Amino acid sequence: MTDFRGFDTTEIRSLASGLRKQGDDARAIHKDLAWLLTEAQQLLNGKPATTDPLLSPLVGQVLTFPFFGGPSSLPGVLGGELGDMADSMERRSKQLDEVKVLIEHGYAVDPALLFADEDAPNEKDITDALKKFHELDGKDFGTNGNRDDLQKVRRMLEGMTPAELDAFFDKVPEADLKRYNDLVTDTDDSGWKWWDENGLPDSERRDHLSSILAKLGPSHWAKAQSAFPGMQPGFDTTDAFLDGQNAQSGDQAKGMHWGLPGDPLFAPGTDGKEITAADIKQGRFADCWYIASLTSTAQVNPQFIRDGLVQNPNGTVNVRIWDKDGNKHWVTVTPDLPLDQHGKVMGASANGSTWPAYYEKAFALVYGGDDGGAPDGKGGNRKYDRAEHGTYGATEWDNTDKAPPYVTGNDSDGISNNVPALRKSFESGHPIIVATGSGDDDKTKGKGLWGETFSTRHVYYVKGFQGDNIVLGNPWGPPHADIVATPEQYKKFFNSPQALEVPK
Repeated sequence: MTDFRGFDTTEIRSLASGLRKQGDDARAIHKDLAWLLTEAQQLLNGKPATTDPLLSPLVGQVLTFPFFGGPSSLPGVLGGELGDMADSMERRSKQLDEVKVLIEHGYAVDPALLFADEDAPNEKDITDALKKFHELDGKDFGTNGNRDDLQKVRRMLEGMTPAELDAFFDKVPEADLKRYNDLVTDTDDSGWKWWDENGLPDSERRDHLSSILAKLGPSHWAKAQSAFPGMQPGFDTTDAFLDGQNAQSGDQAKGMHWGLPGDPLFAPGTDGKEITAADIKQGRFADCWYIASLTSTAQVNPQFIRDGLVQNPNGTVNVRIWDKDGNKHWVTVTPDLPLDQHGKVMGASANGSTWPAYYEKAFALVYGGDDGGAPDGKGGNRKYDRAEHGTYGATEWDNTDKAPPYVTGNDSDGISNNVPALRKSFESGHPIIVATGSGDDDKTKGKGLWGETFSTRHVYYVKGFQGDNIVLGNPWGPPHADIVATPEQYKKFFNSPQALEVPK
């Protein structure tokens, strides 16, 4: 941004002053009306002084307590509302004026941040941060390592307003950002000093990156992601990318690239609600074990899943997720997603909404359990079988007990592999996921019973029961049919059931 586009802040402040006066007048009118109506009703020997539904609440409101919010009905309630509006207009005016100064001094601030209702930017905070970053080059951190110094820098960045942070990213050299990333990522110590602490612990570093991304303007996202690879998960190690299709469903995955999806974050499901488990589709990544956990949880407690997504003013999305150590995080991701050659979302989706894809993207960044050797039938093939972290590839092919803690914050419980045990747990309010085996004989016979909705090396979720039979949902989603299995069929083809614990 090289020039400035904004409102006449002098006129805005004048309007704010007028609104504040109108609010004060509304309080005075409220007080006078309340006294008048209360006195009139007393003189009328208990008969109502008014039958107007807007005026009736004023009878008896002769005393107001501004420290407790003031009047709660018209016209007095306008005093607080107009006052709040005036305060916001004045803050935004100051923000615009100070951003204009920054632009005149050669900084670029993303237009998306110009009208934010926040503290106005302070240029000194920006220049101080630039200086601190430059001083990291070749700095002697002393005998105790660099962690305490890096934590000071972290707090400095996290204390900046969005406009300050954006202006900082405009000016900071890419080499300084990458040096900072190298420092915070390297947690190795000297090996002989117990007091030697370096870098930022993974959990702290993850929250730090989210704090930056949640405030940064869209025009500087690419610069941040280039310097901090932990902000954007890679997809070029996935089976879908390497093979051009989902290995099980055969769904095509050619032309994979980053882009903005055409569908919104939320849209009404087939039942009219924002979160509808039956609408969720796994997509073309081989992460059925995660999507089955997400879907089964959404089936039992859709509000819990809805509460785990927050869209930020800058367009990024905060996703609630737990890490491998059980720590809760709000992981911030940019709105772009892996798309195919036709611009369709590669990953999970739900009936015209993209919210499952953002859970999936955050999980790709945080999942820390990929040690290689996944049960995909390709063990030892370095093209597919490797230990990864922070990529979509890390989320492909893993076991049923690995994903639930990341979704719910609780370890899952292995339960007896029979239909009565699953029914008891399901009817107690637990989401349940189950797996299939890997044998060719199972594959042939299973498809003979249930068609293409059956797959080996796959994870399903319990949808319910029909008489003595169990109903299993396929995370591939519509149009793939549910599996209805007798207790004997279930025992033969399915295994490793896990009961999830969802917070109430």
